Amino acid sequence: MILLKNISKSFGGKVVLKEVNLTIPKKEHIALVGKNGSGKSTLLRILAGLLEPDDGKVENPQGLRVGYFPQEIPKKDQEQTGEQFFNSLLSLNKDKLYGEMGLFFKKLQFSPEKFKQKIEDLSGGEKSKILLMLILKSPADIFLLDEPTNNLDLRGLVVLEEFIDSSQKGFFIVSHDRKVLDRFVESVVEMNDQTNTVEIYHNYSYSEYLHECKMKEQRELDVYNNDQRERKRLEETILLKKQEARKMQRGSKKPRDKDKFVVGFKKDRSKKIASQASTIEKRLKRIKEINRPRQPLPLNLEFDLAERSGDIVFRLEKAKVNYHNFSVGPVDVEIHYGDRVVILGPNGGGKTTLLKLLIGEMKPDSGFNYIGSRVNIGYLSQEIRFNNQEKILGWFLKNTQIDETNVRRILARFGFLQEEVYSKIGRVSPGQRSRLILASLMARKINCLILDEPSNHLDIEVFDRLEGALKIFSGTIVMVSHDRYLIDQIGITKTYLIEEGRINPLLDYHEYQRRILGD
Repeated sequence: MILLKNISKSFGGKVVLKEVNLTIPKKEHIALVGKNGSGKSTLLRILAGLLEPDDGKVENPQGLRVGYFPQEIPKKDQEQTGEQFFNSLLSLNKDKLYGEMGLFFKKLQFSPEKFKQKIEDLSGGEKSKILLMLILKSPADIFLLDEPTNNLDLRGLVVLEEFIDSSQKGFFIVSHDRKVLDRFVESVVEMNDQTNTVEIYHNYSYSEYLHECKMKEQRELDVYNNDQRERKRLEETILLKKQEARKMQRGSKKPRDKDKFVVGFKKDRSKKIASQASTIEKRLKRIKEINRPRQPLPLNLEFDLAERSGDIVFRLEKAKVNYHNFSVGPVDVEIHYGDRVVILGPNGGGKTTLLKLLIGEMKPDSGFNYIGSRVNIGYLSQEIRFNNQEKILGWFLKNTQIDETNVRRILARFGFLQEEVYSKIGRVSPGQRSRLILASLMARKINCLILDEPSNHLDIEVFDRLEGALKIFSGTIVMVSHDRYLIDQIGITKTYLIEEGRINPLLDYHEYQRRILGD
């Protein structure tokens, strides 16, 4: 097992971890959860011995093999080919390497020719498959996996799940894939970004953890509201008693109250009431005020629906596009208003290209594409490109064309605090950028959502709200996703599989999954 004892870590004066104590058993499956930027990757790097804590220590038994797999291959390593990258880590000769990798190439439908290309020239999904193959080859006793499911297609997810299921090793996993978490997690470690430490939920499945979080949120809110009511009651009592004391003091000076007994009684009564007010006031000051619990994103996030579009939203007729020695099509597809479409397929198969053909961002080299009348599109791209020097507020104003007061209100609903709206976009996390895009979509009137891998980069809280908004959205949804939990939740009406540029209808994603398992 790995032991963390009183681990603290800061960067540039900002505390990320504070006195963290944690045990990672050798054969347990644990989820590490928390908001983007809460310190998950930092904790993993310390566990792996790649980052030294400022205080505290890490204890590993002698001979324990710890395998750390980051969200993406480091930039310096991407200058190598996949073959060179593997050889540098596993010290295998070329013949042995390709002999042992053959099964993985087949399972993942990963071309050996891709393995000879520079990693930086591969797609995000292909890079993720190289990391996955490294996980499959690792001799580690404990695996530290930082978003291993990001950019993986369904085939890659199935292979990863088979590996975890059949392995007798320990896994400490950061992931947004709820199917994976629900299937394997036995305990949950939560990063608390307010205290900079961890909260441990022993023997909780992931679903049980989510339920407990909601119950805990409600308990904290109830305690806060009760505290506020009691404080208000005491403040009102103090005010009333002070008013009563002043009124009685004034009354004792009127001529009809010259009787010494009455005057004395009123003065004495006034002092007692004032003393009672002072006692309550002191009591109120001694009561430690409970801070308002951090407010989650509102439960009622929803897209602002524009007018209804025409019945036909998109139509592709024998549409074909060629690029980089690869072609997509010819494609014949028709999507109607209210359809909920999911597009599946391997990495590099042409899914994003198909989306761009549908919305007219890419023109077909042959064939025809048609966008229906009154179609107002909201597009969440897989690769979010910003001017990193632009500020959040300025970007939002430019892309939504609504007034600043409403912009600030909307941004606050998505977790951007008052001072954060002036931050440069280049300084915020990928998850915050995705929040920004999602907030901008919800601020505009749209009737068609185009979502390319929406679960990438979004933290659990935001994704939960997105899922709720998609459920009640009455417009058209076209989505590229391998998040099976999301697909199950939003009522998909059409499923397409695109492989090697060719598109075919499926009954549902289960049909594709059965094909993969049958390979």
